[in-house]
Amino acid sequence: MQITELEVWKAAIELAKRCYEISADFSDQAQYGLSAQIRRTVTNIPANVSAAASRKHGKESLRHLFRSRDLIYEVESHIYLANRMGYIDDELLESMLETLNTSKRLLFGFIKYYKRSGSTDYRSRRHNPGGSSHSHDEISSTDTDVEEIDDDF
Repeated sequence: MQITELEVWKAAIELAKRCYEISADFSDQAQYGLSAQIRRTVTNIPANVSAAASRKHGKESLRHLFRSRDLIYEVESHIYLANRMGYIDDELLESMLETLNTSKRLLFGFIKYYKRSGSTDYRSRRHNPGGSSHSHDEISSTDTDVEEIDDDF
């Protein structure tokens, strides 16, 4: 499957597009601060999804997906700040939060997919720690985070 066919990637691209559109209207002062930060951050979300998908499976893919997860929360904070600073109104804030939540749900689902079908075999290591020379802690610390987050959606 091509990356452009993945719903998670499409949603991340849509989020990036919307962030670029709203940040274009920020004041001149914000153009080099908050606007630039939002754009840098949001651009890396679909890029990390692409990087994860290109690796098929494995803990390296999960690292990219977890990075995308972190970036989505960073963008969310920037959007709230833009609202508090008066750069976007409450209606646009709500619309952007809907777009963010769509991206979150799809990304968390993609993370679950990778965790279930990944070739890292981290589940068997977790249940059979002596079966591998690698520590199961490499992945397990993030497993809990995703499962807790998924409960929110």
